[in-house]
Amino acid sequence: MHINALLFLALAGLTQLCSGHMHLHYPPTLKGENNPFTQGESDPYLNYNYGCCGREVPGPCKGHLDLVDTNEGKPVVTWSPGQKVNFTLSGSSTTDVKGGTHYGGSCSVGFSTDKGKSFKVATTWNGDCPHREGSIDPSTQSFDFTIPADLPSGDRTIFAWTWVNREKEFNMNCAVVTIAGSDGSQDPGGQPASSSAASKPSPTSSTVPKQSSAAPSQPLKSQSPEPPLQPTQTQPSSAQPTNSAQYTLEGCTCSCPYQTWSSACSCFECKSPTTKRHLIERKVLELHKRHVQNAEKLNVPVRRAEAVAWNSRPDMLLSIDFPGASCHSKGNPFELEFPDPGPDVVAGDGEYELATPDCT
Repeated sequence: MHINALLFLALAGLTQLCSGHMHLHYPPTLKGENNPFTQGESDPYLNYNYGCCGREVPGPCKGHLDLVDTNEGKPVVTWSPGQKVNFTLSGSSTTDVKGGTHYGGSCSVGFSTDKGKSFKVATTWNGDCPHREGSIDPSTQSFDFTIPADLPSGDRTIFAWTWVNREKEFNMNCAVVTIAGSDGSQDPGGQPASSSAASKPSPTSSTVPKQSSAAPSQPLKSQSPEPPLQPTQTQPSSAQPTNSAQYTLEGCTCSCPYQTWSSACSCFECKSPTTKRHLIERKVLELHKRHVQNAEKLNVPVRRAEAVAWNSRPDMLLSIDFPGASCHSKGNPFELEFPDPGPDVVAGDGEYELATPDCT
């Protein structure tokens, strides 16, 4: 009995050490609990860093590339080349100050057009990823980027997110997306084309803002999950406005005037009943006003972008900070500076000095 108790405590301690991290929340990652195509149990290790807890180091995408051509690998969102989109992160609660968001780190996102044989960089965040002023709630961890204009179209393109924190831990999650053909679906004004998500509603209610990468000055309160809504075919209340900030909430895509105050926001492409649309528009308006307030308080990260052909973009750094990896970051007090960040780089807030990794 005494031995069993000690074993239980040891396992509990190991779980605590390995569970306080972040994972890709939107678009829903392969085997994620909010992925409408996940079958059976979701992956309980999505938050865990590679090499954690004595487990064998998984391959790219947490070892779930074998699902891409199955029903579990159906695309969860449709994006278009040149479109401005966003992703969000979510985490597990922990009392360890090194857990959860780890108060930052560095991230990179990219795509694979060959079923995971190679991954090319789209955008890099050197520092402040996840947002230091955010929490483990995905509504406080939103990052915007632009789909490369010449990214090849495909029904099952893999979107990848990687993260290296100051504790020298690496994590990677992937989502399957559709990249629409570059056939003029983007409007002449250069505004982003609307995204279409998977038809099955997410088990949880979450916000997906699509405008600014600035973190909120105060963590936003989580919304209580509502029962999943049955999809209802409705006509858009109006055409998608240009020069607008977009949000996805409770099955609706909504627009508000970009970076400005507004007395109202409009929702379209709703899967929610028409009778609830005005309530959703009210919620989106409050969320938009908070984002505008926070954007005014914070310095918008500096973005450097160049025109580089997709095939000429660097490969994503996937072998770092786990047993047997070819690269190792310096760790505290430095945040990782990706050695090959690609043409679209978002600078951090400068709170931690950046350092490139040692690679063999």
